[in-house]
Amino acid sequence: MREWFYPGSKIILTTRNVALLEAHEPCTRHDVQTLNLMDSLELFSWHAFGDSLPPEHYKEHSKRILEQCQGLPLALKVIGASLHGKKVDVWKSAIEKLEVIPHSNVQKILRISYDSLQDDHDRDLFLEIACFYNGEAKSWVVGVLDECNYYTIIGIENLIDRCLLKIENEKLRMHHSIQSMGREIICQQSRREPGKRSRLWYYKDSLEVLANEMVRCETFLSGNCKYSCIAYFSFLPGVWSY
Repeated sequence: MREWFYPGSKIILTTRNVALLEAHEPCTRHDVQTLNLMDSLELFSWHAFGDSLPPEHYKEHSKRILEQCQGLPLALKVIGASLHGKKVDVWKSAIEKLEVIPHSNVQKILRISYDSLQDDHDRDLFLEIACFYNGEAKSWVVGVLDECNYYTIIGIENLIDRCLLKIENEKLRMHHSIQSMGREIICQQSRREPGKRSRLWYYKDSLEVLANEMVRCETFLSGNCKYSCIAYFSFLPGVWSY
């Protein structure tokens, strides 16, 4: 398509799918980085307050939101705009909710990359990493998940191509907002009953499920039974054995 443009023109393409760039003529590729702390604060402040810096009594609240956004411009803009003109007590409540439940508008946009993965193997691999393996050594994760038939090496490459994952110092790195999106997908499987979810990573949810299973076991054994029952749990991430 380059002949369509006048000689010397600069053509800039943006995509979440790196393979689209590699499939055509050679080009200079640049991985867009997240914003540093000062730029994050300025972008957030313009959308939240219409100024380059937050008012004094909003600084601490703004800092907590920046920790959640981790330099992602999309999150900074969407969350900043949603809090524009709101009182301090609304900010406090919103931040507490944000630390537990990701912002829905941010999640909808980020989920486009997840939904575009080519098959369930890649989607399940993404969810495993989001729930259990973010920050772990790549070689160790490959060894564990290959035993679970995840085709881990090619799956990791596919996640990198879709900008859902990075490798830094031989460790898997997933942005906080992307990890939150993956965990929210799991929570949506059963919001009120953790035992119906495919994966558990939060210790309180795990304890609740274990407690419920022990109650069922005790109820079963409380009658005039001639047999005993042993329940055991394998804590390999993503796998429950009874």
